[in-house]
Amino acid sequence: MRDNTPPHRPDFEDGEDELLEMIDLEGQPLDDDDDDLEEVTLEQLEARLAGAGDDDDDDEEDEEELRDRERIANIRDDAEITFRRHKAPVFACSLHPSHDWAVTGSEDDSAVVWDTSTGEVLFEITEHKDTVTETHFSHDGLYLATGDLSGELFAFKVSEQREERPILTKVWEYSMSDMSWLFWHRAANVLLAGSDSGEVFVWRIPSGDCKILPGQSSRCESGELSGDGKKLFTAYMNGSVKLWDLKSCQVLMEVNDQHPMGFGEITHAVVACERESPFYICAEASGKMLFCTNNGPVSTIQSEHGIECLAFAPPAADLKLFACGSLDGRISIWDYGKSSLRTICENPVPNDGVIRIKWLSDHTILAATSQGNLNAFDARTGSLKFTLTGHFYHIYEFVYKAHENLLLTVSEDNTAKIFKVPPLGD
Repeated sequence: MRDNTPPHRPDFEDGEDELLEMIDLEGQPLDDDDDDLEEVTLEQLEARLAGAGDDDDDDEEDEEELRDRERIANIRDDAEITFRRHKAPVFACSLHPSHDWAVTGSEDDSAVVWDTSTGEVLFEITEHKDTVTETHFSHDGLYLATGDLSGELFAFKVSEQREERPILTKVWEYSMSDMSWLFWHRAANVLLAGSDSGEVFVWRIPSGDCKILPGQSSRCESGELSGDGKKLFTAYMNGSVKLWDLKSCQVLMEVNDQHPMGFGEITHAVVACERESPFYICAEASGKMLFCTNNGPVSTIQSEHGIECLAFAPPAADLKLFACGSLDGRISIWDYGKSSLRTICENPVPNDGVIRIKWLSDHTILAATSQGNLNAFDARTGSLKFTLTGHFYHIYEFVYKAHENLLLTVSEDNTAKIFKVPPLGD
């Protein structure tokens, strides 16, 4: 499984002008007495034994391939639309806020805009020279940003007039070092990106005015906007965690490997920010979770399961919950008001690793898995509410459009799909 792309960011409702001002931009020898036996050198015998081993490996691979084919043949496809234009795994996706348009990015070095009701290709971006891992419409739908692993970023202006086909005009491009994540601000046409060298870039689009939050020669693994949209919470591969003020570019809070609650070197980290209070979580692959406020770290918890993804419940939820997804197929639901584990959601297929989780409503959480399933759970009880199927390999990302009950997914199987989500019944 390839490196996962960062989670998309929730909506934000404050005014863009205020935010723009705020951000400011071996074998054995033969018996000599046996004349009937063929003389074979040690090297020849080793080669034959190695060949025999290869035959066994081939048999095992053939059996595994057969099992995969049988599994794929038996998969029920619940999708309304399957988009098959890409010729390689698809890693990125976004839905336009007002038009019936999806955009997807792939290992085939392309990003494609297409119609979610028909699957028709509307616009194709072929200028990237590496895997396109980020594709995002801005919060107002006026811009589309795409980015690839090598750090080539493009921004396109979307025609404000409603057309059958979108008119996209490139208004900005930038070459940075290798990119680790990219997303739009939730309420302003400001683009943020993390790099393998640790710097975080903040651009105003389309002018390209730029600020750089300095790095430490360690990959910025993930980043998330604070609830008020004025700060950025970041995690780095050297174990550092920082809270940045976007206006001053100053570090407001930092936890490094010397701190008693710090991480040390990590292999994977995810962050999340509570929407209605200055409360932040950083979790890493071994299962350690660090809880912070604006003033610094407050506590840690060690989960029994490694953590691949992380998400807070919606602000309106009556319970203060967050969820952690694990590659062993479990979702842990935690009450962060009590710092206690509330329940465990078990994927119905054993060892079906959780790659992405998102809350669809106050009490419903959706998990995308390594075997291509979409499992929705009741976070209060851990019970399975429904499963959507159709993909047969890893689902790398998904986007939910609540007012249309529409779900867009992208997968290792080279496809993107549109699903209609069943009634949630919360």
